[in-house]
Amino acid sequence: MNARIVKQEGGKITLEIDMELKGSMLTQEEAIQLALNEAGKLATRTALENFDTDGKPISVKGQRLTTKGVKKK
Repeated sequence: MNARIVKQEGGKITLEIDMELKGSMLTQEEAIQLALNEAGKLATRTALENFDTDGKPISVKGQRLTTKGVKKK
């Protein structure tokens, strides 16, 4: 199973997900869940890059969050 960003233009991304559906229904449902979670993590990571690109910390519910130094391309 694999998820990847295949296209990114402006505020829009296109994700591609590969998964193998075999075995019992439960096994297939678990494979779908894992693949969609992986895609969701990629989309969330991309969305977060829009908010903390200059290195300044952001505050969420009183917690100070900082960047690891990766700048927007």
